[in-house]
Amino acid sequence: MSDLNSSRAFVVLAGFGLALALSGCATPATHHPVVVSDIGTPARTSAMAASLARPGIVTFQRVSFARWTGGRGSFIDRNDPRTAGVPKGDEEATIYAYVIDHPRFGRILIDSGVSGDLDSRLNRVMRRGVKDLNPRIERTTGPWLVGQVAPGAVFLTHLHFDHIGGLIDLPVTTPVYIGPGDAEARSPLNSLLGHPADAILAGFGPLREWAFQPDPDGDFDGVLDVFGDGSLWALKVPGHSAGSTAYLVNSVDGPKLMVGDAVSTRLGWESAMPQPVPAAARADAEASADRLRRFAAAHPAVEVFLGHQSRTGQTETQ
Repeated sequence: MSDLNSSRAFVVLAGFGLALALSGCATPATHHPVVVSDIGTPARTSAMAASLARPGIVTFQRVSFARWTGGRGSFIDRNDPRTAGVPKGDEEATIYAYVIDHPRFGRILIDSGVSGDLDSRLNRVMRRGVKDLNPRIERTTGPWLVGQVAPGAVFLTHLHFDHIGGLIDLPVTTPVYIGPGDAEARSPLNSLLGHPADAILAGFGPLREWAFQPDPDGDFDGVLDVFGDGSLWALKVPGHSAGSTAYLVNSVDGPKLMVGDAVSTRLGWESAMPQPVPAAARADAEASADRLRRFAAAHPAVEVFLGHQSRTGQTETQ
């Protein structure tokens, strides 16, 4: 969940994490194998923007799976003077997945929802932290998919466990795509938390890493035309995690931009409050959030979906 070591529920994790950091025990987010993606054509922002003038060909649905509550320090950087005027309190966060149905390539999930078996895959420290966030599960991925078309692939916004936990309910033959560097990102917390990504991904084939190239327009770190037809775009937005990826879908009812935890709450989007990230990632995180805001402002027909909250006035789907 968003920046665990800054949540009140994870004070204990911060202490353990510091001890591990001092002992040099940083390990990767996952030991799962990674290969280069077999899909996605490097493109540029101007081509992506031009595609929005064409009629959409895919359907889009956002589904909420669970809610949890954390202190605002989980979502904004309380050490940054720009957040001084934000009152103390809690924020309710929602775990979403997005369903894309393409006439040729079938069903794609962006992020994965929640599995009823997730808790059993987590270690003791992780289970304690999650329990303190008072999670309320509304539905789980497996039962929700019963009677529906099975997804042919999952595109992840990033590799944090609240975005990948529903993979447990999917066939292990399902291809899973991630942003570059997410799997290799090293932190002492990965060992402390028991490498939840490893536990969730057990049995799956190699993760498929998007092969971004620099955006010739300079508006994003990288842009991919995922299917080569302008219906779905992947955007490289590092900061919240090394491989954070946003997705723009040209749907039949208008363009939709899923920013993931590059901006997870209304405070981050509407008030431009910086999120708590390691110092080395701060510049990337702020640049990515600003690029997403600028793109949305320049293309007002685009509906923006934040990582864990609805925007003000936005209808909360099922």
